[in-house]
Amino acid sequence: MLKLLSSTSSRVHCLTTPTPSLRIKQEPNSLFYALGRLTGLTQRSPKNSFFRACFCSDSSDGSGSGSGSQPAVEVDEKGAESQSGSDSKASSAIVSTYPKPEDYLTVLALPLPHRPLFPGFYMPIYVKDPKLLAALQESRKRQAPYAGAFLLKDEPGTESSTSSETEKSVYDIKGKELFNRLHEVGTLAQISSIQGDQVILIGHRRLRITEMVSEDPLTVKVDHLKEKPYNKDDDVIKATSFEVISTLRDVLKTSSLWRDHVQTYSQHIGDFNFPRLADFGAAISGANKLQCQQVLEELDVHKRLQLTLELVKKEMEISKIQESIAKAIEEKISGEQRRYLLNEQLKAIKKELGLETDDKTALSAKFKERLEPNREKCPPHVLQVIEEELTKLQLLEASSSEFNVTRNYLDWLTVLPWGNYSDENFDVIRAQTILDEDHYGLTDVKERILEFIAVGKLRGTSQGKIICLSGPPGVGKTSIGRSIARALNRKFFRFSVGGLSDVAEIKGHRRTYIGAMPGKMVQCLKNVGTANPLVLIDEIDKLGRGHAGDPASALLELLDPEQNANFLDHYLDVPIDLSKVLFVCTANVVDNIPNPLLDRMEVIAIAGYIADEKMHIARDYLEKTAQETCGVKPEQVEVTDAALLGLIENYCREAGVRNLQKHIEKIYRKVLLNCPSYDDETHFAMIT
Repeated sequence: MLKLLSSTSSRVHCLTTPTPSLRIKQEPNSLFYALGRLTGLTQRSPKNSFFRACFCSDSSDGSGSGSGSQPAVEVDEKGAESQSGSDSKASSAIVSTYPKPEDYLTVLALPLPHRPLFPGFYMPIYVKDPKLLAALQESRKRQAPYAGAFLLKDEPGTESSTSSETEKSVYDIKGKELFNRLHEVGTLAQISSIQGDQVILIGHRRLRITEMVSEDPLTVKVDHLKEKPYNKDDDVIKATSFEVISTLRDVLKTSSLWRDHVQTYSQHIGDFNFPRLADFGAAISGANKLQCQQVLEELDVHKRLQLTLELVKKEMEISKIQESIAKAIEEKISGEQRRYLLNEQLKAIKKELGLETDDKTALSAKFKERLEPNREKCPPHVLQVIEEELTKLQLLEASSSEFNVTRNYLDWLTVLPWGNYSDENFDVIRAQTILDEDHYGLTDVKERILEFIAVGKLRGTSQGKIICLSGPPGVGKTSIGRSIARALNRKFFRFSVGGLSDVAEIKGHRRTYIGAMPGKMVQCLKNVGTANPLVLIDEIDKLGRGHAGDPASALLELLDPEQNANFLDHYLDVPIDLSKVLFVCTANVVDNIPNPLLDRMEVIAIAGYIADEKMHIARDYLEKTAQETCGVKPEQVEVTDAALLGLIENYCREAGVRNLQKHIEKIYRKVLLNCPSYDDETHFAMIT
């Protein structure tokens, strides 16, 4: 095998001066070239003769020349025949002055915690033992820069530990204990440099420990190992080596880390022969230290190649998996980046054309446009908060959570009808007409409502009173509230507090909470769009009380005319004027309303209806509603007064009329089902 020889990290000199008939040839530092030389794919030109300086790292035989810093001269094939006699004399006059590596039979033992050192490879190690470090420095000064590097065995009965624990155990053990923990086969290593406690080693040849010489620092006797003789022309060895080379080529195409190993290795080792090829593949693979040690201990070249082939095949599979993972992630990232860049370009184009602005600018413009109609009516303290939040919005990143909180807060602040009131109608005659259209009877209730409207007309406002309509179910409490809103020309909003146990439904949540929302009153103002609606609080006598506070106490601030002018919602955190809101409450039993809350209300009792009133209500209101519900025309079914009176006296004797309406609807359904010609529009049925 031909040797590709180059300088080491220590002193290497070219000892000859080229003659006119001889050229110095620079060998390419490439694994592909070296592998090609091994496989016979690249032929050397006989015209290019050259001298090469090298250190002896050939582990296949002991005939190599020189130590790690000793130059030697080789004459290349036919170039030697063309040399002149003077050149031959000059070449033969060079005599080595340093001991050869095979002369070292006693060496310092260096423990390697992680991986074994292979011939031809660098390895930096840290020596914490001051005596051992001093011995290495002394050896280097005495021109004997060699030591034995041996892999450290795992401690018996323990699993593979972490790197820090392994290094700590290396520094702790010494002497005979350290000798027993070392693998027998190691590598003769040249000490290239010592910087502080870091020692750079270059592997040369295999060693086997025979016995211990001294304990501190650990010194051992060694035998230099050689590969077992093998036939270079053996087809099996060639085939195995070709497969190793092929796998190495495939891995080198995908792994940049391997290419760095190749560049370093090819600078400090000769041409690849079969033993070196096996060492190279095992050294740069990602196998564990025991598998690498197994390759180092194997002296049979064919078996060593087989072990290396297994390691590089595993490395190839790992490289393929790594490549597929990297490709999938790269495609995902590139797709997202492409989408992001296209979106940014689209925004820039639209902004340039005036079609669209960026998100924050568009949001600020929307909020300002929404606030502009009510800016003069908006309270100064609210305007100040809105301006501060708009400035804050411009400084925040759109992807931050604080941006979304600020955006929602501004959305609520700008959507409320600050100072926007609907025109009230205090016409008493119109109010009486509306109340008579919607309700029959209830003279005392209608009279109290008309008094309320008359006082409001005189004062110019209807604030100051909270009406509570109390009575049994079905007497029309909710519908009376809707009629009052229509008579006063106010927006109507109803919400029920029956079973309500969370104070946040009234006062709102803090903005710091996830999914925070304002209270019911703020939601009411947003829905109706005016600051003076009529709010019907239904089932106020059925308020709950749970772990989230007492809603009845929270309603005190909302309903008290002296306090609701500066109602503070926890979400908005700015005072809201609710003094223009007219509150109407409904309750079945006044006794269940908390006394502090009842004290702020004016109770109007609705006792119920007598049979005559129910008859008029059924004729004027309930029949029309039932006919619309069942799809019956007035001329198709007629219920006589006697039938209706019997229904009221015998089946619907409760105070309200809700049950009476249900029975009328039931009659219509029965007639439509049992009449054989119910689809005939001219059919007339009489219920008596």
